[in-house]
Amino acid sequence: QGGTPSPMDRVRAVRLAVKCVQLLEDFAGKSRDEIAEDEMSVAVIGIKGASVVFGPMERLEKEETDWKDRRPKKEYWLKLKAVVDTLSGRPKESDCCETCGKAK
Repeated sequence: QGGTPSPMDRVRAVRLAVKCVQLLEDFAGKSRDEIAEDEMSVAVIGIKGASVVFGPMERLEKEETDWKDRRPKKEYWLKLKAVVDTLSGRPKESDCCETCGKAK
């Protein structure tokens, strides 16, 4: 985290900025009341797969967030944990000392 942004960081920032401007343009010409009634007037931007998407904040709060643990309810990357552990060289629990938790 931190440091000089990579080229990928810069590309992602531009993609997010373009989408934000497009969302703002969708509200051009609407009255305050029309904007207030639109659930997308309070939205969060994110990346799902290869797409930059908006979602209404209300749905994010009510349906997609586990507030107790402050995590998404659906964490697709958890299925990849074993692969990440293997590739990173992290020892398996069975290879660790039960007393101190360090690798045997």
